[in-house]
Amino acid sequence: MTIRDFSKLIYLKKEIAAHQRQLDELEQSLELRQALFLGLREFSLGAVDDAMRDEMEQCRQLLETSMKKSLAEYKRLVVFISEIDDSLIRQVVFFRFIQGLTWTQTAAEVGGGNNADSIRMMVKRYLAKCKG
Repeated sequence: MTIRDFSKLIYLKKEIAAHQRQLDELEQSLELRQALFLGLREFSLGAVDDAMRDEMEQCRQLLETSMKKSLAEYKRLVVFISEIDDSLIRQVVFFRFIQGLTWTQTAAEVGGGNNADSIRMMVKRYLAKCKG
């Protein structure tokens, strides 16, 4: 595990939220289309509506697949963090990478006279120790 791996958490949270928004928008669009075309069935738009519904379903499936991958990666990283045996390191990693605080904000949050550089080095040393 590396600092770069942990940094993914910030972006994974954003990606998951974006996927959820896209899925919600897709669902709303489909509901709107169904409401608009409900009265137009007499004009033989059924085939067009079916094709669009199929296209939207494919998009929904792609979004869900991508979201599942993002969630799995997020979970893997959070499980690793939860298993860190050192409480201070675990807090630092939590505040920095799950909460998205800066190193300076994280140092202020954990307190104890720590500064941004010292906590960043703590995490780097911990991760180096885990590798070796």
